[in-house]
Amino acid sequence: MFKRLLGTIMLLCGSACVWAEDAKPLRVLVGMHKPPYIDTERGQGYELELLRLVAQQMQRTVEFKHAPNQRLLDLLKKGEGDIATLQSSAASAVTDPTLVYGCSYIRYQNVAVTLHRNRLLIKQINDLSGLSIMAFQNAARLLPLTYQKTIQNSPDYRETIEQRTQVEMLQKNRVQVIVLDINIFHFYNDLYPDAAPTDIHRLFAPTLYRTAFQDGALAHQFDEALSRVQQSQAYNDLQLKYFKQLNEVSPPPCLSTAWLY
Repeated sequence: MFKRLLGTIMLLCGSACVWAEDAKPLRVLVGMHKPPYIDTERGQGYELELLRLVAQQMQRTVEFKHAPNQRLLDLLKKGEGDIATLQSSAASAVTDPTLVYGCSYIRYQNVAVTLHRNRLLIKQINDLSGLSIMAFQNAARLLPLTYQKTIQNSPDYRETIEQRTQVEMLQKNRVQVIVLDINIFHFYNDLYPDAAPTDIHRLFAPTLYRTAFQDGALAHQFDEALSRVQQSQAYNDLQLKYFKQLNEVSPPPCLSTAWLY
């Protein structure tokens, strides 16, 4: 009698039972505090909210674990997460072949910023030569070789993890150029009281970031969900909420090709 009852329950439950078993939270490894993308104090930010939308499409909840970008892959390999974010599309092709990489889910745009009143003519990376520069942490390693060569001629070159400090130093005219993501610049510059006008120099190509997985099936599910999110009004609303315009951080549409890798 008990076995017959159990069989009936399983029959009625069907796929719902499978979903319940699979519905444990996605453990997503993400970077540190970096508004407007990641706000660790409030658990908000464009990137976190985008990942939540994707998880919702997968009928999953999400748990974020924050760590420095360079540690995310190691934590994934140790089994401390299901997904590692912020994996450079360029680097992923030569990284550990045992990992599976998904579609690009976000685009960063690094720029050089100067005070308008200083009238600095900067049209290419070489024009930074001879100027004092404060860049984001690891800029010399991540930006093109031309940049690495050019900063050798800087009388004062510094890198910092505190990107609010970059904007403050520029506004106080204590550095001629800052190099950082355009949306991070706008976020902190909007907070600066009586900010002086600035010029933005788009010297660098956009950087696309992907997700990394150890489970190919999960990678494919994630990309399928990401593709649906990218076609939704919620995706447009999220961009407008944080950037006041569309396609400022949008990568090419996801074609759900993770299973090919």
